[in-house]
Amino acid sequence: MEILCLGGASEVGRNMFAVKVGDEVVILDMGLQMEAYVSLTEDQEVIEVSEQKLAHAGAIPDISPLKEWKGKVRAICISHAHYDHLGAVSFLAHHFDCPIYGTPFTIAVIKEILVDQKIHLRNKLMVKPEGSMFRVGKNFKIEFVSITHSVPQSVLVALHTTEGLFLYANDFKFDKFPILGAEPNWKRLAELAKIGVKGAIIDTLYSNKAVKTPSERVAKEMLRDVLIGTSTQGKSLMLTTFASHIARLKTIVEFANQLNRRPVFLGRSLAKYLRAAHSVGIADFVKDAQIVTYGSEVRRFLKKLKNPHDYLFIVTGHQGEPKAMLSKLLRQGLFNFEPGDFVVFSCAVIPTQINITNREALEADLRKRRVRIFTDIHVSGHGAREDHREFVELLRPQHVFPAHGTPKLSQGFVDLALELGYKENKIHLLAPGKKVTI
Repeated sequence: MEILCLGGASEVGRNMFAVKVGDEVVILDMGLQMEAYVSLTEDQEVIEVSEQKLAHAGAIPDISPLKEWKGKVRAICISHAHYDHLGAVSFLAHHFDCPIYGTPFTIAVIKEILVDQKIHLRNKLMVKPEGSMFRVGKNFKIEFVSITHSVPQSVLVALHTTEGLFLYANDFKFDKFPILGAEPNWKRLAELAKIGVKGAIIDTLYSNKAVKTPSERVAKEMLRDVLIGTSTQGKSLMLTTFASHIARLKTIVEFANQLNRRPVFLGRSLAKYLRAAHSVGIADFVKDAQIVTYGSEVRRFLKKLKNPHDYLFIVTGHQGEPKAMLSKLLRQGLFNFEPGDFVVFSCAVIPTQINITNREALEADLRKRRVRIFTDIHVSGHGAREDHREFVELLRPQHVFPAHGTPKLSQGFVDLALELGYKENKIHLLAPGKKVTI
């Protein structure tokens, strides 16, 4: 069994891995490096950017190490509907003559992206529900194991191969009390452990945090405390969070109704995820809220707006991206922020230097307007050190591959694996272009 990293290890984002058994290959995820991608595209209402330009900017994985395996790829499996795991599908999947597999919501998001970018893929989009198992070649059976994360219908991808069982757990958390969807499939995870796990790629973004990541229900109570427990009367109320976090968005709409404010979503990324959720029956934001998609539509909407205090605005731009909606509203004068208005960041800063710098600059500009800022009203979708401990002790993979983190961010997992008895030759630190044989 050969494991090839195209992206997503020794870095944050751009997730893409390939596993080869015999003369067959399965690709796991095909994601974007979001900061690089946003810098190229966020101010465009219609995305028109070439694969070559994206590759040069480091926004998509470099697939040249796959050259010798290209004709052997039997499937592209997408674990969940985050851009850093599926955003490169529209630019790279056409290089491979195989179907793309995902859960209903994941495939719905891919379809929304393709429509938005006016791209037609020759690859078939294959919907597979959580819990399904399907064969993609003589050496591979794929299983989608239900897991919790910050986006609906996320799965742990189990590769049942002629060389043993390999698990792709990138990204996940162990939420026993989710707001939307089921808790992790503990029974199946225990069964996989009995089969015996040869290797596992594991999300280690927060492995240096010696905690267990709290349930999404904790985030709901944090939002309740800010939105319901603080007086917002006569003030504008603006909230930014992850566009893909459907459970969080449902909570926000619920609280908007309690405040007698009309929820309004501003931004293209939000619109795509909301439409996808509607199309697969997860949530009906189309009925429950107003959705304003493109920048020109947002300008017209805000220009006609007479009573902003009657609304709860949900916008993109929580990482402080200069070209995202929140920054535009503030810096281009599209929205009149007044002293005492509320801006709530229902998110954490993704720990890359550009995100940290952008958020600091955005918050400094908001403070100049004397806006009330609430930060970190959030719990993560990524497991921390004690989630990793639970995962390793439950599944006990022979080989572990830390992913979704720089070497510094993944060091906590390396230390944990050594603590749990792993030898150094069973802990594999990958990087783009690096291949390991087990």
